[in-house]
Order: sequence, then structure tokens, then C-alpha cells
Amino acid sequence: MADPTELNETGGRYEAPTLSEEFLNALVAELDNDDIVGIILGGSFARGEARPYSDVDIACFVRDAVKLPQKRFFYRSGRLVSVAATNATDIQSRLTNPERAFLFTAGRRRVLLDKDGSVTRLMQEIDAFNWQPLAAVASRNANFYLMIAAESAHKVLNELVSGDELALSYAVASLFSQLTLIVAIQRGVLVKSDSTYYRQIEESVGLDSTWTRYHRIAAGVDTGSADVPPVVARGIATLHLYQETANLLWSILEPPQREVIEQTVRVIKKAGLL
Repeated sequence: MADPTELNETGGRYEAPTLSEEFLNALVAELDNDDIVGIILGGSFARGEARPYSDVDIACFVRDAVKLPQKRFFYRSGRLVSVAATNATDIQSRLTNPERAFLFTAGRRRVLLDKDGSVTRLMQEIDAFNWQPLAAVASRNANFYLMIAAESAHKVLNELVSGDELALSYAVASLFSQLTLIVAIQRGVLVKSDSTYYRQIEESVGLDSTWTRYHRIAAGVDTGSADVPPVVARGIATLHLYQETANLLWSILEPPQREVIEQTVRVIKKAGLL
């Protein structure tokens, strides 16, 4: 459980919220039906790191033959509750897909209902997850995605030239997201939560690294040059970030991806905007 005396991001203090057993039992009773084999609590409440506005993350495990219903939200006792549906097949698929595995395997979960023991076994399988068998596929995918990101880099260049700040903001957000994902999967960073995603990636590269410096400016956390509008500084930083990401992946780049990535780096340098 988080220390209730910890400072929050604005410097104020808050009481770390918890969920009573009565609340959880009532949720299970409300959600349970014949299609469900188990229910788990995930997210910040399962980790003991909930904050005042944290939602209650619930996953319902249904039988494989049942069509997965859409995710839904509702309020109970003043708390936002999110309910997702999954099954054993979906979980096992995630464990073999680098882009899905890195986002959920490191999280903590609490089993609230397990009718046949299958959910507990799945949680044990997740806990025993090993990234190494996916490492080669992840590196190939990162290689390919960095080539694809060349298009986004060109869009950032176009919008820097055009001066359309809204269009630039969109292009920056797209390229920033791509480059963050690329580094995450290539390095096998198992993300604990949305809140730690960027921090964990930066730590894996190095908090004092050039890559992290540009990542923080591109994210809008740190400021770039005071001589240009903030979105322009972010745009320039994302182009630097593309170059630095290429440097990080240089030893694993393969043709024809390498050719495209090398040329993109040359185009960025030649543009003279950095």
C-alpha cells in the first residue's frame, strides 16, 4: 500500500485510497454470470499505489467459446470502475506478442473469483513470463517500425516548414509514440503501469543520455529552446529522437530497413532545422 503521507505531484498530501472487501465482494456478485470463470483486480489498487482519482480495474475471464464483450465503465460508491473481458486464449496470445506482452506482464493482479482454478494458473503463467524467447522477434519488429516511422519524421519536417502548429502537434505526438514503443520492445522493458511507462523507458536507456534528454523535451516535460514556440521545440526534439533511436538500434538494423533509416537521418540533418 502506498504511504498515505507521500507527497503527490502538486506537493499536497492525500490519503491513499483502498477498497473494502465489502466493495469488492459486491462487485464480484454484480458481475458474475454463467459465462464467467474468474474475475481479477488489476491496476493501481492491486499494486497498492492507488491515488484519489484512480479507477478500479476489473478483468472478467470468460469461457473461450464466449464472444468477448466490449469494455465498459460505471461508477460505484463514487469510484470509476472499468470492466474488461478476456479469456485464456487472449492471455496466451499476449504472452507470445512482444507489443502486447511488454505492457501487461509486469503488473500486479489479485484474483477475486476463480471457479475452476484456471485463472490462478494463468496468473502464475504471467508471473513466470520470460522475455528472452521474444527478444529476437522484438528486435526485428523494432527494426521494421523504425523504418515505418520515417514517414512520421517526414511529416514533422513538413509541418515545421509549413508553420501549422496544430498539424505539427499531431505529427509530433505520432512520432513520439512510435519511437517510445520501438525502444520499449527492442529493450524488453516490461512496463509496470501507464504512470511509469515513460520513466522506465528512459531509465533503460539512461536518465542522463542524449536520447532521454530529447525524449523529455518531445514529451513536453522539459523545455527546449526559448527562441521558438513550445510545439516547434518539441518537433525539433522528436527529429533528434529519431536520430538517437537509430543510433541505439544501429547494431541490429538490417537491409532494406537500414537503407531507409540511414536516408531519413540524412534528410533530417540536411533540412537544417536542428
